[in-house]
Amino acid sequence: MLYLAPERITNFLPFLQNLNIALFAIDEAHCISHWGHDFRPDYLSLSRLKEKFPQVPVIALTATADILTRKDILSKLNLKNPEVFISSFNRANIRYVVEKKRNHFARIVEYLNDHREDSGIIYCLSRKNTEELAAQLQEEGFVAAAYHAGLDNEIRKKRQEQFKRDELKIIVATILLLVWGSTNRMCVLFSM
Repeated sequence: MLYLAPERITNFLPFLQNLNIALFAIDEAHCISHWGHDFRPDYLSLSRLKEKFPQVPVIALTATADILTRKDILSKLNLKNPEVFISSFNRANIRYVVEKKRNHFARIVEYLNDHREDSGIIYCLSRKNTEELAAQLQEEGFVAAAYHAGLDNEIRKKRQEQFKRDELKIIVATILLLVWGSTNRMCVLFSM
């Protein structure tokens, strides 16, 4: 398997043409769409995949595409007569809680005290907030750490592994960077 960011695909096309490619999998496909919540112009370069590799299957995956976004994805990726599978975003094994920011730290601590044995992710809107909240939680005796794009790759990787092994119970992450998942995790969302 070869993982590439869309921003790098153009540079790798000559290399890819020398390989026997079985499948292109495009994750976060909503990013190709102007209708999507995270439009990234470099995703548009992915339309070249069907031009350069017409016989290679393409799968586009997203959990956040409305009807307009799905149509845009199919169009921009040049997918003709594709199979489209739609499922509910609701995952019974994950509990989402969204609350107003009134007395938020005390409420977070109260919630976490009631769920000491659970692992979870608290999402914040900025890197600074992840660092501050993780430090505050550590002061309260929780095993918590920040996780965001500004951290060194080795630190992020280490924290991911610690979280997967339940050595790190609470990840405080930015909304835009969370690159793993697990079916047995509880997820806590607070607006920060």
